[in-house]
Amino acid sequence: MGLLDLPAPLFAWLDTALAEVVSAPLRLTLWALLAAAISMGLYALLSPQRRIARAKADALAARAALDRFDGELTEAWPLIRNVLASACRQLALVTWPAILSSLPVLALLVWLSTTYGHAFPGRDTDVAIRTVPEELDAQLETVPAAASSAPHHQIVIRDASGEVVDRVFWRAPVPTIHKREWWNLLLGNPAGYLPDDSPLERLDLDLPPKQYLSVGPDWVRLWYVPFFGVLLLASLAIKVAARIE
Repeated sequence: MGLLDLPAPLFAWLDTALAEVVSAPLRLTLWALLAAAISMGLYALLSPQRRIARAKADALAARAALDRFDGELTEAWPLIRNVLASACRQLALVTWPAILSSLPVLALLVWLSTTYGHAFPGRDTDVAIRTVPEELDAQLETVPAAASSAPHHQIVIRDASGEVVDRVFWRAPVPTIHKREWWNLLLGNPAGYLPDDSPLERLDLDLPPKQYLSVGPDWVRLWYVPFFGVLLLASLAIKVAARIE
């Protein structure tokens, strides 16, 4: 589990509670509204709003002065430097608040991509698996579950002679399994990792994505289309209504 995965149990608990009364598309809408409110609220709280307003005014004044200038290019360099300096000041004021306020949304996106992205295939469903290196062969097996537990999914790895060289447990419906990397400290792979001594470097499973909308091309029906659409509109609405710079 990475640092961005720490809120995942809370997200899962809330989503499970909502699932009893709310459909998946509506839950995605609610998550987007919550993400917009939290991120914009944090940004308004962390950012120096008055200084940003002054920086915006200075930038507008600098651009207006440059637009009014009617002379040689060499004489315009002080005005150009003033425009660039005012833009840099404005950027410096908003960068860190924007980064910090986006962290909760990033954590939510990590969880949403796993929960709403794909599902485990059925027992009789063939799943194409690409191995790296390609000379190895991989096959998905679903181990029947006991009455008190869920089915276990494992990937059996065989060499060119058909000998089993590894077995990988597939813990979450994520289409990629790889060896642990340094960036997994921030973003873990819920599907698990290949052992360091495994002959494999990576497994790519051909999983069809879940669809949540009944209209439009396939890419429109995926989870991130309604989520990001609502997130963008809600963030803009909050920004205008609250007069956030």
